Amino acid sequence: MLYRYGINKIIAFCAVCALVPIAQLQAAEDPVSLGEDRLNTADAGDLENLTKEQKRALRKAERKLKRQAEKQAKKDAKKAARIKARQERKAAEAAAAAEDSAAVLRTPLPLALAPLNEPVEEPAAVITGGDCLADIETLSPIVVNGFGFNPTNTRNQASSITSANVANLERKFEMAKSGVREKRGAPAVTEKTVFFTQTNQLVAIDRESACRYWTLTVTGVIRSSSILLVDNLPGQDPVLYVGDYNGIVYAVDAKTGTLLWQQFAGISGDAKSESNHFITGGMQYYGGQLFVPVSSKEVIANLFFIFEPCCKTHGLLVSFDAVTGEKQWTFHTTEEATIAADTYRVGPNGAPVWSTPAIDPARNAIYIGTGESYTEPVAPYSDSIISLDMTTGLVNWSFQARNNDQWNAACDFPDERIPVSPANPGFLWNLYDRCPEPEGPDFDFGAAPILSDDGKILIAGDKGGIVYSLDPDSGALNWSRKISQGAKLGGIHWGMAIDEWTIYVAATDLEVAKASSIDDSVEDRTALVANGRPGIYALDITNGGLIWEVHPTHDYQGVATDSLYSASLSVTNDVLFAGSLDGVVKAFSTYTGAELWSMDTAIDVTDVNGVAGNGGTIDSVGVVIAEDTILINSGYDSFGGAGPYQAGPGNTLFVLELAQP
Repeated sequence: MLYRYGINKIIAFCAVCALVPIAQLQAAEDPVSLGEDRLNTADAGDLENLTKEQKRALRKAERKLKRQAEKQAKKDAKKAARIKARQERKAAEAAAAAEDSAAVLRTPLPLALAPLNEPVEEPAAVITGGDCLADIETLSPIVVNGFGFNPTNTRNQASSITSANVANLERKFEMAKSGVREKRGAPAVTEKTVFFTQTNQLVAIDRESACRYWTLTVTGVIRSSSILLVDNLPGQDPVLYVGDYNGIVYAVDAKTGTLLWQQFAGISGDAKSESNHFITGGMQYYGGQLFVPVSSKEVIANLFFIFEPCCKTHGLLVSFDAVTGEKQWTFHTTEEATIAADTYRVGPNGAPVWSTPAIDPARNAIYIGTGESYTEPVAPYSDSIISLDMTTGLVNWSFQARNNDQWNAACDFPDERIPVSPANPGFLWNLYDRCPEPEGPDFDFGAAPILSDDGKILIAGDKGGIVYSLDPDSGALNWSRKISQGAKLGGIHWGMAIDEWTIYVAATDLEVAKASSIDDSVEDRTALVANGRPGIYALDITNGGLIWEVHPTHDYQGVATDSLYSASLSVTNDVLFAGSLDGVVKAFSTYTGAELWSMDTAIDVTDVNGVAGNGGTIDSVGVVIAEDTILINSGYDSFGGAGPYQAGPGNTLFVLELAQP
């Protein structure tokens, strides 16, 4: 089975490295139909024409394939055990229902279809919506969790989805929220339950029937790019953690939806500074500690305070006791800001932490990425990847990709006096005066850093379109590769994915006036940058060499238009999932980049509860993979809205499942 599983990978490897002419391998019979002895004979014939170095490289590739096959076999065995346990549990539930007629009254099936004094046999999957009559099974194993799917942010998830069956994905149900223009936050999924967010609500539904267990409403909009579910807290039932637009962290009982504690993650003491902290990156948990990345709204919100200098706030990483909510330590990405007498500007500032940290238990380290400074002076930790000690929050090392990036949304305005108040059009102000000099490109690390499976390589990508490979011990640069031109929305925006030997990278190359998100008088100015190269790239993880690239297009008003990829990528087995700003999800072969399947989510829907909704732009989280299921947030209403490149607002969570044979 190793040879059958791996021959396509060997062909791809040889083609890229020019080890064997492709025509030689294509002339062979279908590798799936070859027996092991015949394949060995064919390999031996090919090897006669190779140099010693090429033979060593080919043997190295085969050893990699063997390790992957062994790893996959273990994953398959674990999945088979979970499926068997699930089937046994369902059988036990059905048996109990048959013995107890009271159980019949709790089933969501219409009981008029059968006599009340006879048990009704419930099908394996009945999609009903409504409210659940049973409680959540808190012992149900976690399937997928967190923005990066794991503590190292690989976005690589075990599943039963492969290139052979991905085309069998079909819509199972949708969850829509009326009056909502965005869908944010990666769902967390167990064997029995899906936890997801909608505006300022956290919701738990049954994975099979879509009935609702509970809904918790909190103060602020839940922006956090993931729901974190922790099921190994000492002496506690599983707990959910989310963060909101006001910088507040919430700990929630996963079984009941009860709020356990809430804490402000920002800096207290100054009302304006407090109001400008918020949480966008996903949280991570390790060893009793909850790690929360904190960003700053002032990059845009400083335009609301034109009579005050820009800007006071900066990025943070905060460690909380996951059980009590007590703050343990806070890392500040800049020193406290002060006012410069000559420019009346405040600094240092900025260096927000937009993305999800990566955990490295072997080094007791946590890695974060930061954004640009908002004004001069440029902070030493801006546009950086930073390694911190998990126990103390002290810096181990930092790698700064750019030391000249200073930008805020005032730079989107013309250098002239313009009306700034609709109620008083005669009041003119030059907002561009708040833009730093020189103006930087806004090329921060918005994507989460990724630690390779073997712990030897740290991968990062920035909005400048550059992928970096760093030494986790020292932060030294192994290599870097520029794949696209870069822009304010990427370049590389929300995230990448990796497997054992490949980095999968999404590029956007979309320029936008960010001030348009708060001021309608500022034109969207959403456009592809000059010489932009949006698309998806596969790079060799060892040296950054290009393995393949694809540049899909979509139809916009009869014109073939570049599809732009801002959302994080997801990989499982030999399938790569990518969602584009035009609302289309595609599956690609990890070997070749060939398209395997696609679905347009920018459509009108009626969800399982009869709520009318629609899909739109896919950004941020991308595709979440859970066994034989994928979940897709569709709808994003920031920076541009609907147009040639973006499908626009939406309010729907799509749940798709492999069709049963």
